[in-house]
Amino acid sequence: MRRGRAAALLLAAALVLSSCGAGGGGGSDEPVGDPRPGGSLVWQLPAEVSTDLNPLESSDPSATGLISGSVYGKLLDWRTGPDVTEMELEGDLAESWEVSEDGLTYTFRLRRDVTWHDVEPVNGRPFVADDVVATITAMKERGLQAYMLEAVRTVQAPDEHTVVLTLDRPFAPLLEYVAYHTFLIVPREGIEGRYDLDTVAIGTGPFLLAEHTPDVEWVLRRNPDYHVPDRPYLDEVRRPVINDTAATTAALRSGRLDVGTTSDVTVADEFRDGDHTVVETPGAPVSFYLNPRVEPFDDVRVRRAVSLAIDWEGMGETIRGSFNLTSILRPDISDAALSEDEVREIRPFDPEQARRLLAEAGLPDGFATTLLVQRVDDEDVREAQWMQADLAEVGIDVTIETVDPGTGIERRRTHEFAMTKALRTVHLPDQTWRDFMPGYIENYALVDDRELVEGYARTRTTTDDAERRELHRAMQRRMETEIVQGLFPIQKFDYTIFSSRTQDLFPVPIHQGRRLADVWLSDQPASP
Repeated sequence: MRRGRAAALLLAAALVLSSCGAGGGGGSDEPVGDPRPGGSLVWQLPAEVSTDLNPLESSDPSATGLISGSVYGKLLDWRTGPDVTEMELEGDLAESWEVSEDGLTYTFRLRRDVTWHDVEPVNGRPFVADDVVATITAMKERGLQAYMLEAVRTVQAPDEHTVVLTLDRPFAPLLEYVAYHTFLIVPREGIEGRYDLDTVAIGTGPFLLAEHTPDVEWVLRRNPDYHVPDRPYLDEVRRPVINDTAATTAALRSGRLDVGTTSDVTVADEFRDGDHTVVETPGAPVSFYLNPRVEPFDDVRVRRAVSLAIDWEGMGETIRGSFNLTSILRPDISDAALSEDEVREIRPFDPEQARRLLAEAGLPDGFATTLLVQRVDDEDVREAQWMQADLAEVGIDVTIETVDPGTGIERRRTHEFAMTKALRTVHLPDQTWRDFMPGYIENYALVDDRELVEGYARTRTTTDDAERRELHRAMQRRMETEIVQGLFPIQKFDYTIFSSRTQDLFPVPIHQGRRLADVWLSDQPASP
């Protein structure tokens, strides 16, 4: 059962609401009434946070998924909800923003009704512009967000509720980065070192980080001073750490878990019943890298032969069930992504052409090589076995080496592989292309292409949306046909399974924990 490419961000979530009655995200087609306050939502956390919680340092997706939007706020956010079918920005801590005609001045007008969590040493004081200045300055100087702000020259606060960023050149992705889930605003006390950002999370979001039992559970509690009236509805959100499919399934069946996730379509199909709802959301792309320093992958004809010899579409349909056939950019995020038909045209499944290319490269009988596989779930290994079988058909004898995620990341960063596959969680086009720039730590396949570098620079400075879109499209074609060192050939789907009582929780590709303020449980007592 194959699904076509997602039309736009959150389209799947919009369809879910229309199929689930008033609540959305629940398992019943019957109307469930108005939102009711109270209750505890139990939502699986698929992996324990492996690093600290410091928003300036932590790139762990488990950490950002836990605290982004729910605990910490951002200046801007992506709109979410049943009526949203395109990427649209809206204010979060900023109520409005302006960009000068020359693209060099960004002015953010801040909300005046926001306070920080009532936790020492911040103690619920008002949120002001100095907090934003301190955070962005620290991001530029020592944060993982520095690359998002490389064009920003100054950060100033002309008054308590205005922040002005001055750039030294136009930088088209800036607003997208300001809304990104790692661009979290921190109290100036944290930036100044008056408490430990690694272990204490003080934000402006709808929930406070209340408890943590390592490898067992994180607990978020309702922020009684949240600036949105009557929100959040929930008293608490419990995030038990469950990374085993069987345990997740059992907890959902017993009612001990309200929300769980899986990438296994077979497991998801088991919950398509009256007691649960399954939502399919585009997830991380499958990433595949070829090392040009390892023979015979120093020959582009060999790299191209490998890409043509694998039936990527058949792999997605057989192993993932729901998937998007993709090039480099994610179709659920960017309208510059190539369509499935365009991908088939430039990267067809063509074993005969693969054999001809191998013969032209002096390898008519093929060769032997290895495939390093970063295993997160069983599907990762099954995909590798599919690739192994397809490549054997053109004479390429592949030995699979399976490693854990930490080892996989380290081996890719040190380029200790011939071929390697994993999942790559990048969202925005600017982030994606950064992966293929010379000298960047995540440039696993050692891409060093002058035309690609020049195209990337132009996508960052042009203010013409149409021009930027065509640049992205041309760069994808070049990656597929002329470079062929890094491919994101399919995008897997994730499956979120909801209990019937869970209402108004819409899974989205980019973390948006702020939406938890609107989630409610239909089995709570009705309001008087």
